[in-house]
Amino acid sequence: MINPYYKSQDKIFYLLKGDTMNLLPSFDHKFDMVFADPPYFLSNNGLSIQNGEIVSVNKGDWDKSEGFEFVNDFNRKWLSLVRDKMKDDATIWISGTIHNIFSVGQILTELGFKILNVITWEKTNPPPNFSCRFFTHSTEQIIWARKYEKTPHYYNYELMKQLNEDKQMKDVWKLPAIAPWEKACGKHPTQKPLSVLTRLILASTKPEAWILDPFTGGSTTGIAANLANRRFLGIDKEEDFLNISKKRKLEIENKATAEQFRNKISGFIDKKQFSLFLEDEKPNNEIKVALGFCRPKEVKSLRNNKTFYFHAIKDDNNVKDFPSGIYAAKKLIIYSCENDEPVSLTGHFAEIESIQLKHKSKIKGKENSKIEFYYEIKLEDCFEESEDLKFSLNQKKLFDKSDDKNIQLFQQFLPSLTTWDKLIKSLDKADAIAS
Repeated sequence: MINPYYKSQDKIFYLLKGDTMNLLPSFDHKFDMVFADPPYFLSNNGLSIQNGEIVSVNKGDWDKSEGFEFVNDFNRKWLSLVRDKMKDDATIWISGTIHNIFSVGQILTELGFKILNVITWEKTNPPPNFSCRFFTHSTEQIIWARKYEKTPHYYNYELMKQLNEDKQMKDVWKLPAIAPWEKACGKHPTQKPLSVLTRLILASTKPEAWILDPFTGGSTTGIAANLANRRFLGIDKEEDFLNISKKRKLEIENKATAEQFRNKISGFIDKKQFSLFLEDEKPNNEIKVALGFCRPKEVKSLRNNKTFYFHAIKDDNNVKDFPSGIYAAKKLIIYSCENDEPVSLTGHFAEIESIQLKHKSKIKGKENSKIEFYYEIKLEDCFEESEDLKFSLNQKKLFDKSDDKNIQLFQQFLPSLTTWDKLIKSLDKADAIAS
């Protein structure tokens, strides 16, 4: 059992304390996206200029290189572990410089990832060249890769185009380094700006996505994820950095502060664009979902079906709307129960094309049923099956306290109605991570 170092009240921000190499194999959860800012191994006792002062480039013992093979072995180990925690259609972003990025690219290819892009982040305010013997270092690279060569990934092409004055976004991003307001809770020595993390999260994830950062530091990834209505798990060995992360999450739990931050993040056409985009994403959370019961022995046959039937009952010779609001349902998700086992989703889901009330005499195979009327649910396509929808259901989170009718139906293994948002919360995979 893993006890989180910190779990936010809204259960969308988790921190684990320890070595990511040891912690990743100890829990079973798949992520939609990973952002990793691994050690660059550039702490070589050199000097740089920061805020007009000469400073050491050393970040800590964790950033010191022990040679080429050491760097390759390190990257191979953590990338192998992270790959195992990615969904099949997940993508990973990895930041770096000349000190580590070539090793990362080599190992990604070796492990079977497909590299999609190498983003060049051009800093608008880089530190000057101290030695004056070569060009000023003003960029970092961020490799974007997907887990498999041929499994499609998600890319929000339209949004990225909007952010680039209605032109295809290029792989060179001109964005500022961290601003003073991003360091109010303390500063990590390799902290990334919210502008960079927000863009890559919006480019490659959908609402409610789970995002992993195996070297979380000050958790810029988590703050950007939560500001964008995504969920987050970060891992770090250093308690000081985890405390900064915790403070930053508590900072944005104030809704006014969170909105202020969204308005300040660079990379948008105007300061309200980020919030307006999130508003456009919101309606998906209220999609009406019909929950249909299926006997365990019949579950296997679902994959070949494009039709599903709900009982419709009569009361005083009138057919009831059963469950109430059934015609508003846009998705159908199947649940089942065997013996004394908890009620669980089977993983089968489909988009609803139409719902029609039919007498049993009009339905092949149900002519002799004791039930007179059925709701015929026609699906847009055959049922799909997802591992993400194979979980025991938490009834208290699935229905509002006032929703007595659907609670009663569900308890009797009858069709019931909820929303996508409530369904996701009832699964509460965040708790599964922490237990």
